[in-house]
Amino acid sequence: MKTEGGYLIGRAKFLSGRKLNKLFSEYGLTEFNGEQGKILYYLWKKDGLSSTSISLKTGLAINTLTNMLDKMEKEDLIYRKQSTKDKRKKNVFLTDKGKFLESKSKIVTDKMDEIFYKGFSESEIEMFENMLRKIIVNMEDGYDK
Repeated sequence: MKTEGGYLIGRAKFLSGRKLNKLFSEYGLTEFNGEQGKILYYLWKKDGLSSTSISLKTGLAINTLTNMLDKMEKEDLIYRKQSTKDKRKKNVFLTDKGKFLESKSKIVTDKMDEIFYKGFSESEIEMFENMLRKIIVNMEDGYDK
């Protein structure tokens, strides 16, 4: 059986990334780009994450992440503070500006969901997302092998 799942996921990721950046621009959200938005998303869920944790959650290489965090710090979106548990590490926290952008970006992400799931029923969305979760588990299980 010939499958195209990997290609289709990659293509959907590429197109959704382009659309997301376009929507950010259209809605005047110029403070961050799509890749930085991934970082903010996880910090909005749980502030004070370590760089390692952010790297694992976003899939960004640690050196790429460090450069992005440097830029985000210059833009006053985040700040880094020494970990209380491990003095060698720094945790990443949102600034007031970074926190404020959560509500502003919700408008864009809601619009993105509307575009992404156009023509899908609720049961199709649930089934699709469950299948993606299975793929992610499969890929995470096989990542180190």
